[in-house]
Amino acid sequence: MPAQADHQLFSVFAQDEITLGKSLFLTLGTKVEHNDYTGLEAEPGVRLRWSMAPSQTLWAAVSRAVRMPSRYDRDIFQPRPPPVVATGGKNFVSETVIAYELGYRVQLASDFSTSVSAFYNSYDRLRSFGPAPGTTHPVFFANNLGGETHGLELSVQYQVRDGWRLRGGYDLLLEHLRVKPGQMDIFGGRNETSDPEHQASFGTSWDLPHNVSFDTNLRWVDTLPTTNGTVPSYFELDARMAWRPNDRLELSLVGQNLLHDHHPEFGIAVPRREEIQRSVYGKAAWRF
Repeated sequence: MPAQADHQLFSVFAQDEITLGKSLFLTLGTKVEHNDYTGLEAEPGVRLRWSMAPSQTLWAAVSRAVRMPSRYDRDIFQPRPPPVVATGGKNFVSETVIAYELGYRVQLASDFSTSVSAFYNSYDRLRSFGPAPGTTHPVFFANNLGGETHGLELSVQYQVRDGWRLRGGYDLLLEHLRVKPGQMDIFGGRNETSDPEHQASFGTSWDLPHNVSFDTNLRWVDTLPTTNGTVPSYFELDARMAWRPNDRLELSLVGQNLLHDHHPEFGIAVPRREEIQRSVYGKAAWRF
């Protein structure tokens, strides 16, 4: 990889909301970017929102997004000097996704609301890693993967009383990515599907006397598959207590990953896999 590289990135974003009726709204927008690797990239999106009733909203959206090549994708060169074992893909292009979403939000009571959304994502030109067909080395990055993901997202909020709120959420993610016919990926597409299938969370927020607030969030993450084993599922708890003596100053004490001294969240299953450690820290914020 070159020790230095100069690249230019230009982007522009435009969006407009059009009123189609008393309770029907259409949002159109696009981001256009120009980069030194693949040139011009367009990321348009369209969203339709229908306020069925004062307490109900139905929405749908379609959008396109890209992940442009990085220096790692194009310029990695390992080892140096030769023989070369791995190298960047000089022809590596942007990964693309077309995302479809459908959602519904409802205020069931003055103190209880919920929302549910479904999504379907169609991916193309995803990053692969492997040799050219019929060879064994060097291995390089290419765009040999494609496929789709789909799932659900559910959230609920309940106002127990003034100053006390409960919230919960659940995410389902199903992934179906594969190597394109006649192409190669040494991981068989598994490197791009290292994500938990299920996640859930439960949190609470209290507004206490004397401008003190206390927040907690308990989360559960499902087993994470990797290219060499799995990351076990886990529960973890974060907490935060804050005091605002005036409108500008906030003092807080934060604890993260409080249920365990350490736990893995990513990485292949090896004895020296890096793990996330419990942490506690204080913070002072002054707002001008």
